Amino acid sequence: MSSYSPVPALGERIAQLRKERGLTQAKLAERARLSTSAIAMYETNRRQPDERTLAQIAEALGVDMSQIAPHLTAPAAASSPPKAKPAPRQRDTVSAPAERRAPAAEDGHGGSPDAPGVTQLVLTKDEARLILFVRMHPDAMPFLQSYVTADPDKRRQLERAWRLIQAFQG
Repeated sequence: MSSYSPVPALGERIAQLRKERGLTQAKLAERARLSTSAIAMYETNRRQPDERTLAQIAEALGVDMSQIAPHLTAPAAASSPPKAKPAPRQRDTVSAPAERRAPAAEDGHGGSPDAPGVTQLVLTKDEARLILFVRMHPDAMPFLQSYVTADPDKRRQLERAWRLIQAFQG
């Protein structure tokens, strides 16, 4: 952290508050109804949480949202009434940009009113892990694309190669 910044970065602040309360990333994720990998990405500033997610994290930490992100809550607190407690979400829910939404959501009837341009996309844990893996290892994308589009013989060959690699890794 630089010497001219008296307020730590958002991710550093989340990590600091979590550690002060003796919580692990997994425990905070469980309390906030988020994935552990999402908490890790927020704490390392590789991903920025939206206001709803920040509210969930603040609630899980037992603090006011202004303690985590004063820059977001100061102007909003003066102009808007207090928001109701966020609705519980599926554990494997992630936000996706509006252009990836289903057509029904684009007419204004399917999206969340407090999050314009964002929709909720429900994923399985395996799908979320694959997305996280590809985001962290973009160089693996050509291999995955070749596997998905390969004919059955080529796919079996790739699967055998993958098992061999795993066997050598222990």
